Amino acid sequence: MTVGTFFLLLVLGATALVLVGLGRSFKLRSERSNFQQDYARSYFSRSSAVALSPERFRIKFRARNQTKIYTLADVRSWEKHWHNTKREGTLTVSVRDVDQPVWTIKFGNEAEMNRWYELLNQAINGN
Repeated sequence: MTVGTFFLLLVLGATALVLVGLGRSFKLRSERSNFQQDYARSYFSRSSAVALSPERFRIKFRARNQTKIYTLADVRSWEKHWHNTKREGTLTVSVRDVDQPVWTIKFGNEAEMNRWYELLNQAINGN
């Protein structure tokens, strides 16, 4: 293998990686856009998402490859937990569902987690 061939393969490999990354980026952007459509507020993490529409009394969750929509009346309880050692938090929501009764949304920012806790509180309790 000559030096020229090596550099050609290196450039082709780098180009392929960039194209794969761009494709994934466009796919994620499209998924986020579709997920938050018709919802006033939304939050996304790597593995989970939540969208809230207080006007329509709906909440939407995504975890891994599963997405479900519930009415706010289906929400039974919600708790927040901040883990100082991991510098991450979770918002855990229990809903009236036999298949997926608990949804966990991960947060990397404590202020954002607290904001969503308050948004849920106000939407469900009507405060």
